[in-house]
Amino acid sequence: MWYVLIALLLVAAVAYMYIARRQQWETWTILQANKEIYESRLKELEDDLEQGAISPKDMVLAKQELQKTFVTEIDNPDDVVEHKPANVGVITLILVVLAGGLYLWAGSWQQQQQADRAWDTLPKLSEWLLGDESAAPQSDEEFWEYALGLRQRLMDDPEPNAWTLYGRMMMQLQQIEQALESFERSYRLEADNISNLTVYSQALILSGSDNDLARANRFLGRVLQLDSRNIEAFGLMGVVHFERADYERAVTAWDMALRLMGENDPRYASIQNSLQQAQDRLEGNVMTLTVNVDISETLRNEMPWTATLYVFVRDPDGGSAPIAVTRQRVMDFPVTVTLTDEDMMLEGASLSNAASWLVGARLTVGDSMERRSGDFEARPRLVERQAGQQVQLVLTELIP
Repeated sequence: MWYVLIALLLVAAVAYMYIARRQQWETWTILQANKEIYESRLKELEDDLEQGAISPKDMVLAKQELQKTFVTEIDNPDDVVEHKPANVGVITLILVVLAGGLYLWAGSWQQQQQADRAWDTLPKLSEWLLGDESAAPQSDEEFWEYALGLRQRLMDDPEPNAWTLYGRMMMQLQQIEQALESFERSYRLEADNISNLTVYSQALILSGSDNDLARANRFLGRVLQLDSRNIEAFGLMGVVHFERADYERAVTAWDMALRLMGENDPRYASIQNSLQQAQDRLEGNVMTLTVNVDISETLRNEMPWTATLYVFVRDPDGGSAPIAVTRQRVMDFPVTVTLTDEDMMLEGASLSNAASWLVGARLTVGDSMERRSGDFEARPRLVERQAGQQVQLVLTELIP
């Protein structure tokens, strides 16, 4: 309905400008005609004066009479009649402002309608959380409405557990930035909430930067101070150490988690597999390359909020195609990634098969590692093949 009203306002604006222009033209035409008649009669009087048909006194009287005749149409007979633009700017501006205001009002109305619907979902959200599966959201849109309703309630009642719940919902919707913000709000309200510290650590691990991993490690350490037998904390701590290529500590954390849980625990097999991977890397049974990627301060200021980091390895003797690639969504630097033979891109070409490695990194907002304008790059480094090799790269180049 609102767009119909806007259209009517625009039609009214166009009609008004047309009418104003037409009236202006008609007025200008009449003035110009009167001006021409006045000048013609005046010229006749001047000719009569030159020919002696009238006296100078008669000329003065006739000219005064002529001016009286045209005074209502011409304020100053000696002025030039100009075609001036119609003064429609103010009215047009008012119409435009009204149309814009109506549009904004309509948008706000729609947002309010959405907010009202979201608020109405709170009872269903409570039922779902209490175990009523019939109240579960049936689509992402409905899930968003649940989350929006909870967010509105949090504006009135900022309760720490509710902020944690909202953060979990944002993680479900893959909104990591909003999830981190929510967990931080809960943390400020209740610093030693074990549930929030644990799920906050999960989100920080997903974020993936070295700073976030270090903070997750501190949070998990605090959880273990509060609950020394917290299996989930040991499991997540193993992930943190594994991502930082600290395989010895990863083995210790996962071994402790396995000791605390029974073999019938659904998490047991997954942690056992992770423990074996860490042990293989620690013992040098797996060819690994650990790359720490940072960014220059100049490019940090230009960095998009979220982007994809590609770290890749080429065989300097084997062509331009990478032999191994890993990718990771990043929001901050530095970031540490580890490549193995499992990251190979070409059949028969792997880290183990190359005598040396040319290691590079590229940050892009695109969905592939194809080189494009606006990407950030690090100058590649050539290193010898060696299990456990570590390389430092810095993104310093902006692709024009």
